[in-house]
Amino acid sequence: MLRIPRIEILDNLWITPAPIWGHLESNDVPVERLVVHWWSNLYWDENDSSGHYKLLPNRRNKAIYYDEFNNRDTVDVNVDTLRWVTNQFSQTDSLGYFYNTLTPIKLMQNKGSGSYMKLYWSIEGTVIDSQEIFLMD
Repeated sequence: MLRIPRIEILDNLWITPAPIWGHLESNDVPVERLVVHWWSNLYWDENDSSGHYKLLPNRRNKAIYYDEFNNRDTVDVNVDTLRWVTNQFSQTDSLGYFYNTLTPIKLMQNKGSGSYMKLYWSIEGTVIDSQEIFLMD
């Protein structure tokens, strides 16, 4: 997978799009049209522009909510009702390439450890890779 050490958050846009891609190869099985599942530890509510959520490690239903004033609170969440900063799925093409666009928001920068995003991808329930991405000014 393409390594992205940082994403420079744009000041004039709410969402900063950042393309990412990966490549699969196999000598045993065809890789065309394999489904890649993506997820992150950062989410936000489209109906609330005052903050974002960072999942606690190994917890899908507990997060720290960071507001625009850098206040934080541990809360219960349902990530299925929140906006993800990554597409949830992509599919490999005939050459084994797959693509995604990361979409961190402006409020995710300068939030202590919230300035780092963890990105994961898996195939058929097996985590293939992950990386930490710095969300910079």
